[in-house]
Amino acid sequence: LLANAIKYGGDEGRVEITAAVASERPPGMPGNGPCLKIAVRDHGEGIPREHIPRLTERFYRVDTARSRSLGGTGLGLAIVKHITNRHRGALTIESTEGLGATFTVWLPIAPTEAKS
Repeated sequence: LLANAIKYGGDEGRVEITAAVASERPPGMPGNGPCLKIAVRDHGEGIPREHIPRLTERFYRVDTARSRSLGGTGLGLAIVKHITNRHRGALTIESTEGLGATFTVWLPIAPTEAKS
């Protein structure tokens, strides 16, 4: 996610990374209880709304020519989604054209065992 944010985040290259414990999970994430919320935000040109549902498909690219010129394969987000799912988490994507995009990974927090 960080590599994509730097690569596609615009010429200024400003990227924000935040991590926090969230008491609520995003819609569609199984289970209940708190989770770790890690967000990577860029300030690039953003992603058109119609492309967001397909971004995590293998080899899918919003702009094929630009992606190839920057060295993209179209696999990065598919890998992120796969790893996140394997850890019973979720990936959410928010974007506004002209303002950038935020990719958030939500991971369940394992309950701690009480020490006796």
